[in-house]
Amino acid sequence: MKKTLIVTLVLLLATFPLCLAQQEPAGEVTIGGELILRIRFSAGGMTPQQRADAITMRLRNILEDPNIQPSDITVKPVAGGEAAIYIKEHLLVTVDRRHADLHKTTPLQLGEIWAKHLREVIPQVNVKPMR
Repeated sequence: MKKTLIVTLVLLLATFPLCLAQQEPAGEVTIGGELILRIRFSAGGMTPQQRADAITMRLRNILEDPNIQPSDITVKPVAGGEAAIYIKEHLLVTVDRRHADLHKTTPLQLGEIWAKHLREVIPQVNVKPMR
């Protein structure tokens, strides 16, 4: 019994660094110094930071429209049980199951939470140009 416990502890300690090494740092989507989203998981062959960078670029392009209203930010269910956040007709981000599981909710519910935050932040960072 004691030998089994020691072997189990040795195996757990040996694999612990591997678990830590597999966790990638979160990628942050920021605009105008405001944190918009935090991406914690890889997907589509991209690291969390690469995903965050892609979302940031999409958001910058979307924000070229100075007339975006909070009501333009919508959440729609997509295939596979995920959700997508759109600003007007532009896809901003797909909310995946891993992020939803982390927050103990569904992708659609998490999408609504993220969209609510976007509706509050976008008017602050989307300054209309001077005429």
